[in-house]
Amino acid sequence: MINHLAVLAILAGSTFAAAQPAADPPLVESIKAGDAAGLKARLAAGADLGAEDQYGWTAVMWAAGHADASALKTLLGAGADPAPKGAPDYSAIVEAAKGGRAANIPLLAAKGLDCSAKDAAGVPALAYAATVSTPTVSALLACKAKVDARDSNGLTALIRAAQLGRSAAASQLLAAGAKVDAKDKLGYTALMWAAHGGWTDTVKVLLAAKADPALKAGDGHTAREIALARGRAAAADLLK
Repeated sequence: MINHLAVLAILAGSTFAAAQPAADPPLVESIKAGDAAGLKARLAAGADLGAEDQYGWTAVMWAAGHADASALKTLLGAGADPAPKGAPDYSAIVEAAKGGRAANIPLLAAKGLDCSAKDAAGVPALAYAATVSTPTVSALLACKAKVDARDSNGLTALIRAAQLGRSAAASQLLAAGAKVDAKDKLGYTALMWAAHGGWTDTVKVLLAAKADPALKAGDGHTAREIALARGRAAAADLLK
């Protein structure tokens, strides 16, 4: 008689084994583990710089946004390519911005990467940095990132900073020449978004930079009216 339970157990075990993700290449493993010594040892032993993990990412691709500058410098010094031709939608500069890895930006810029790079969704590196890390904003501005670059929704880095109430980032961008009254596709300015979120510190920064509180959004409302509609009384008071 066939032992059906045994057969099912064998099949289940086979399915489980097949579902296991492939092991990471040695260098990728070292980057993900933050193992600097292991990284150097594996490079010395001849580990493949171009080996890809299950997502098609190499060690240097991971390092750009997930490792410190010493690890990235080690990989770049060994000849790793931070801009692989087989990954057209990948940008090491964008990954560094997303990860708030400010010290990685100049290393990548020195390799000729564009600090105004955008990701596959059209979002500029600077826009990500504005929501994550002021040192990363500084690093990107230092390598000539376009301060008023927009994403597919018309959002600039300043508008994104205002949406999240990141007043320090807004100050940096304004000092670098960001257009204070630039509008997105909804007709919202940074001031309108700051009012929408009730971010009073950011409202103050924008008003000090001569943002125009009389401008109207696509729906016909001013920043103060937006603040009042959202119950942001403190922001509305600043906009009287």
